[in-house]
Amino acid sequence: MTGPRLASVCIMLLVLVPSLPLAACDVPSTLLAGRTLSETRRVLRGEVVFVADARLHDFEGRATAVSGRVRARGTDEAVGCVAIQAKALDTGIGLRNRLMWEDHLEVAKFPEIRFLLAGLSDFRREAGRISVTLEGELTLHGVTRPLRIPATVSPVDGRFEVEGRTPLLMSDYGIERPTFLFVTVKDEVEVRFRVLVGEAE
Repeated sequence: MTGPRLASVCIMLLVLVPSLPLAACDVPSTLLAGRTLSETRRVLRGEVVFVADARLHDFEGRATAVSGRVRARGTDEAVGCVAIQAKALDTGIGLRNRLMWEDHLEVAKFPEIRFLLAGLSDFRREAGRISVTLEGELTLHGVTRPLRIPATVSPVDGRFEVEGRTPLLMSDYGIERPTFLFVTVKDEVEVRFRVLVGEAE
């Protein structure tokens, strides 16, 4: 990613942390109105890695708590909800984690990060996968904003792997930019994700 505001935050959901309960994240009834979506799928696993650009150095972390459900009609139409625990974001340094959780994400007030998928657009079928735009809303730090995410959907043994990325501005979500060693992290971040969804039991 290039531009005057270069920063990247990559999210990879890798393993679940047993000590952090998963948020109940189901498809709101408002998204189902007027649709015939007979297939119910759930998030089976995923990966989240974030990398923040602090100008002199980058730092990264991992989030490992994810839940969600998707209601779909094949790969042509889908709505859904995916959530992660904000306190699952881990940079590998305890002090930095506490600063991020308490001062910036304010996890006591805003424990969850949630994306509501309202629909799909911009289909393009390629060899073995589908390029698509996920249309929805992201709720982060108590702020909800519309979001369009370019993504790919790949069939994997009867399941579907969904992978994508999108830039975000921390300021859009009222998040104060962290400062480490007197260097402030850049406002623009890039979010990357990969989740595997399959039939709900």
